[in-house]
Amino acid sequence: MKAFIVGVILAMLSTCYTTGQTNTNEGQLVKKGIMNNQEIINVAFFYLKKGQEKTFEKLRSRGNVLLEKYGARIERVIKPTMIAQGELELPNEIHFAVYPNKEALESFNKDPEFLALKEEVVAPSVEKMYGFVTKKTDFEFVREIGDNTKTYGIALIYFKQGEKYETQFAQYHDEACAIIPEFGTHFERFLLPIESKGELEKPNEIHRFYFDSQEGMKQMVSDERMQKLFPKRDGSLSNLIFILGEAIQ
Repeated sequence: MKAFIVGVILAMLSTCYTTGQTNTNEGQLVKKGIMNNQEIINVAFFYLKKGQEKTFEKLRSRGNVLLEKYGARIERVIKPTMIAQGELELPNEIHFAVYPNKEALESFNKDPEFLALKEEVVAPSVEKMYGFVTKKTDFEFVREIGDNTKTYGIALIYFKQGEKYETQFAQYHDEACAIIPEFGTHFERFLLPIESKGELEKPNEIHRFYFDSQEGMKQMVSDERMQKLFPKRDGSLSNLIFILGEAIQ
């Protein structure tokens, strides 16, 4: 089963970007940063202390209420079920929180009620965490929204350095995008990490998507057209961490 999932993971990296639009240059990303009026998404990987799951649930229920004060929300919470590719300890939960701009994020982080919630809930229940402040990519794709019945995938993508590999990966995208939607694959987010917290290396991109069915996943991986594209894809990546899970929010 795991070997099959790995194939699915890599197939999913064809993210239906518009032809020719690539921007994974680290220097450009740092230079551009986050604009004041630009929507940002916090991605947090939580590792919980044993027996503290119920305590941590308060972060979701009460955190959402506090976020509303700043026009923000917890958009998606994934409970990982397996690391299908790469080296990473399996997190207990992965949260995606959306803020209208950087100012809203900064104000929320200083909110007295949130600081109290961190002391009451986060401190006693969280063993460790990794976090990334991200922005949406400039790539064009059809964004869809799944539900709690779907299987979700989160990919941390690390490209090889050099324009040659960016171009190679973009070419793979263009060809694979014409194939993948046939198999019930849907894309929710494509994010560019700008800042990071914790020891997990900052990826070039973070993708979140879902599948209609495992049968569709299997058919996509075994499709003859996709099989011919895989070498082009594989040659452009330096690392990939892929997590499968279920949505709990």
